[in-house]
Amino acid sequence: MTTRLCLALAGLLLLVRLPSLAQPMGADQGLYAYVGERILVGDVPYRDAWDQKPPAIHFTYALLRVLWKSDAVVAAADLVVAGGVGWLLFVLGDALGGRAAGTVSALLFLLLSNPAFTRVGGVRLRGQAETFVALAITAAFVQLARHRDRSASGRLFAAGLMLGVACVFKYNTAVYAAAAVAVLWIRDRLSLRDFVQLCAGCAIPVAVMIAYFGATGTLTALYDATIAYNVQYSGETYAGPADALRYLLTFPIERARVDALWTVGGAGCLMLLAGAVSRQDRLIPVLWVGAACLSVASNGSRGLPQYFVQANPALALAAGWGAAIGWETLRARGGTFARPIAFALLTLVAVGVWRVNQFPKLVEQTLFDTRYALGRMSADEHLSRYSDERKYSPLEAVRLAEFLRAHSADSERVYVFGFSCAAYVDAGRASASRFFWSRPVIVGFNQDRPGYGPAGVLAELTRWNPAVVALQRKDWAPDVTDSAEFFMGTAALASWLRSNYEPSRGPAAFDVWTRKAGPS
Repeated sequence: MTTRLCLALAGLLLLVRLPSLAQPMGADQGLYAYVGERILVGDVPYRDAWDQKPPAIHFTYALLRVLWKSDAVVAAADLVVAGGVGWLLFVLGDALGGRAAGTVSALLFLLLSNPAFTRVGGVRLRGQAETFVALAITAAFVQLARHRDRSASGRLFAAGLMLGVACVFKYNTAVYAAAAVAVLWIRDRLSLRDFVQLCAGCAIPVAVMIAYFGATGTLTALYDATIAYNVQYSGETYAGPADALRYLLTFPIERARVDALWTVGGAGCLMLLAGAVSRQDRLIPVLWVGAACLSVASNGSRGLPQYFVQANPALALAAGWGAAIGWETLRARGGTFARPIAFALLTLVAVGVWRVNQFPKLVEQTLFDTRYALGRMSADEHLSRYSDERKYSPLEAVRLAEFLRAHSADSERVYVFGFSCAAYVDAGRASASRFFWSRPVIVGFNQDRPGYGPAGVLAELTRWNPAVVALQRKDWAPDVTDSAEFFMGTAALASWLRSNYEPSRGPAAFDVWTRKAGPS
């Protein structure tokens, strides 16, 4: 396959993703964007805007909001990262297994990791923390693969830096550092100097994070939100250690049934394991996939699709390198039958990939976004496609934002108790509580401590006297109680609302209340 043809195919696969810029941001992305907006006005995450994710994703969205105030910035960032990961996989595969391994790895990644294969057009997957983790970890493995001379430790420092960056996006990605050490060991590159350089790089992003929150006096808030809550959140899904181990061993098989990248990546891992006897460096993609599986499982067994995004580059590398090894083996042993056998196997794999991934859905989704971008459908029709009946509707969030703008001044605060944080962003309004989304309050996290639970929310609402209160009717059940039901079922919150607000006619997905005339 010529270089020009490879570049053309990669360009085409990226071009297919371009219509996604017309998509709205998802519920999670609205949350990150809100915290990003608060950072830009001087607020501190967790103290002024509470979320469970580590801080890197919030500062990333702050930067994205500076660059472009449109929802399209989410898909644009996702597209740029996909291109970056594709290029890094080409470099990495070439360094480890040759040009063919790099080319196939990059093209498989760009083809099979397209979020449009998934539910609601991939809105939930684009621009997640795992998206940026995948980029950082791939960059780290490139540096590890290129480190050949023990006297040149700069690459190990750079690899450690990327591992540290991944860690401040999600702490559980620290498991990749163990994989990095294992990579150095199997390549006979591990020395005390190497280890120190790797650790020094890892420490810098973490130290910057700790220094920032230490300087703002919010280390306790950081710990509560990003460690204590997440331990509780992931622990809700496991009955015990045995259940966690069961999930770790079974979810890759389940993913291979619905995601072709896991299918071909798993096959590639088996191929690499079989050849690792003669070349230990073939274990590198397998170690990477194993670390990704551990990182995924540490999130809990909910199986949210964004959790698996971080494994995509490792799976693509395993599949690409495995395919290159298979072809070389066939050429060496198949003689004149090598090409027919290779063609038959390629056909079999293509049929399997077609059956696992929904390519008609990919085509239909891409054309749908293209029609909207060309002005051939209304915004309401377009947004309606991305409604998740379980917890979030972009169309209803847009309508709520319009209501908030119409019924509040720029200087006034509002409160949306639910999971429609994009309404704050679209309306340009600040939340009257740092708990600008409802689940931490509903599950009772830290509710016995000052500033948390319904009592903490009520204290902030009383302080800010929001112009509008919107309660989302359907968002969390059956996981936990829906927001509107919880709010009105909590006596203190319901009493405050009824005393100071009156029902108003707003978007159908919310119970909307506006402040009564006169002093509160």
